[in-house]
Amino acid sequence: MCIISDKIKFCTCVDAAFDIEELNHYWVLHRYNRYNKNKNENVMGSPVLPGHLHPMFEINAELLVSTLNTSEAFDKDIELKRGDRLEVVLCNNQTEGKEPLYYNFKYTGKIWNSIESDCFDLMNRFDEVTAGEIKEMD
Repeated sequence: MCIISDKIKFCTCVDAAFDIEELNHYWVLHRYNRYNKNKNENVMGSPVLPGHLHPMFEINAELLVSTLNTSEAFDKDIELKRGDRLEVVLCNNQTEGKEPLYYNFKYTGKIWNSIESDCFDLMNRFDEVTAGEIKEMD
């Protein structure tokens, strides 16, 4: 089973040369950029079995949004803007036949809310701002 602890930290301490998608648990902050002329392209792909069917999906989603809405969620201050999207990937390095769990959150300007995952919307309309590793704290 893939369940996270209720004591996690969104760390920014990942070397920029490192491929974030190699980590087991990671996050990516996305921001809408209306001035980026390369956006609003149509990216298409195949649908993947929804992660919300995983037995631990809802438990993890609640832990993540609860942690995000604390002042200690990130290891350093990050400038957030209304409408920012946070993509969280858990259990990325699972054994064959098991898919990672993808979670998405939207910042209202005051709090994070869980939203339905839409990787194509992120690719089409948002830029990656920063990313990092999710670490379980003792």
